[in-house]
Amino acid sequence: MKKIIATAIVWHLLMAWPVFAQINVLHIDNNAAPQTKEGIFYSLPRTVVKIEVKIDRIENYKGPYADFALRFLGLKNVVAANSIDYKISDITITTYPEPDPDQYYFVEMGDKISKGEKSGILSLNDAGVILGTMPENIDTVSKTVHRSDRDESPADADKDAFGELFKYSADVSVFEKVDTIIRKINIDTMTVERQYYKRTMVEKSPEQKAKEAADFISKIKDNRFNLISGTQEVNYNKETLEFMDTQLKTMEKEYLKLFTGVSLHKSLNFSYKYIPIPNQINTEIPIFKFLKSKGIIDLDEQGGKVVTIKIQRVGNTNTVANYLKKAEKDNKILGFSYRIPELARVTVKLDENTQEETQCLVSQLGVVTNLPASKWKVQFHKETGGIRGVEVQ
Repeated sequence: MKKIIATAIVWHLLMAWPVFAQINVLHIDNNAAPQTKEGIFYSLPRTVVKIEVKIDRIENYKGPYADFALRFLGLKNVVAANSIDYKISDITITTYPEPDPDQYYFVEMGDKISKGEKSGILSLNDAGVILGTMPENIDTVSKTVHRSDRDESPADADKDAFGELFKYSADVSVFEKVDTIIRKINIDTMTVERQYYKRTMVEKSPEQKAKEAADFISKIKDNRFNLISGTQEVNYNKETLEFMDTQLKTMEKEYLKLFTGVSLHKSLNFSYKYIPIPNQINTEIPIFKFLKSKGIIDLDEQGGKVVTIKIQRVGNTNTVANYLKKAEKDNKILGFSYRIPELARVTVKLDENTQEETQCLVSQLGVVTNLPASKWKVQFHKETGGIRGVEVQ
């Protein structure tokens, strides 16, 4: 996955400007015929939906003595085979604004506007999105947030993990075997027996090693009991007693791993973005696939369940849209364009049991209209491009 870096835009101070009739705001696109170069460009924001997915990677390692766990220790719930499983543990839906390429505007300024008026005509952020026109509202906070699609590479994590899983399995695995060899030697009518001792090193069988480990676990439990019950009749201070008990518990746990096996849990974070568009409303759009044995996979790979996102309009701007359609249209000079965002329901779904749903404002699903070309002070919502406050001069 590509590394994704989300940077919060620096919101500059909101400046004031008097909007006179000499200012005309034109919506521009690839087919727009420029009338003058004297002016300022700005854009309205659109809403981007960000989906953050947290995946739990569970690595199961079978203990070297797992086959003898029930026989020697009575343990049934042990790791029976090495495996790697994945599951989706969390889905988070957030939104952030970015410039809308379909909503760029050109502020055409006439020659009658003074230099002082031009210098304070409007305020934009770093991306060219209009913010507002009120100088008393100052925001100089800058913040950068770095996110990556993975916390760590699983291969790199395994390098240091496996060597410490079953460290006590490296105990002495051979023992000395002594064989007595008797040789009979006949000398004339006398028979003499001579004994020879043959010493060889023999590797212990898995059952022998498991039996020794089980006996050692029992010995550790006995030692802990004697330590806590005071059988040793030694007046240890509290810190010493706690230290010895902790060490014994740690050793017991490490030996039990030889029978129960080990499960390692790791978290992997992925991030996706989706830009809602009107012709995809009420349609489930694939984002990625999830496979229990592999985790997140690409949409073109075989197998796995498809995770989808669906945007549904709530319809809070329908009345405004109908009103604007019925309103009379003329070619009068227009003021600044602004947005009335639509409230939408966002659903990310794997299946009926795994889904996340939230409601948020989506700018591009709403309505775009204009202020009259009059004298205003205006403050815009930086996330949606909607009007936050208006002051008539």
